[in-house]
Amino acid sequence: MVRVFYSQKTEDLIQKMTLINWRSHVQNDLTQEHQNMSDNWKMCAIGERIRIEGRDLESIKDLSPEAIRLGYEFSVAMQEKDNEKALEIITMIEKLPTIWRDEN
Repeated sequence: MVRVFYSQKTEDLIQKMTLINWRSHVQNDLTQEHQNMSDNWKMCAIGERIRIEGRDLESIKDLSPEAIRLGYEFSVAMQEKDNEKALEIITMIEKLPTIWRDEN
């Protein structure tokens, strides 16, 4: 028999790992490549969360209205090279209980 101990500390570590790739992009100098990536839903911050959750996006309509709004806002922040706003949006994406419309 194996016992697994799952603590609040473990939960905190898991939460800190989410959307780490986009956090590092945004904290560094933003390039045209990052701006172009933010226009693609599967490659933007929402896309990173999709990969973490192990699902695939077939249509933007699969996402919750809040996730769609944050995705658009993230893309705009990236186009405007507004690192601070982009980081705020990443945090909001991380805090969404779900990004999927069918799980609301």
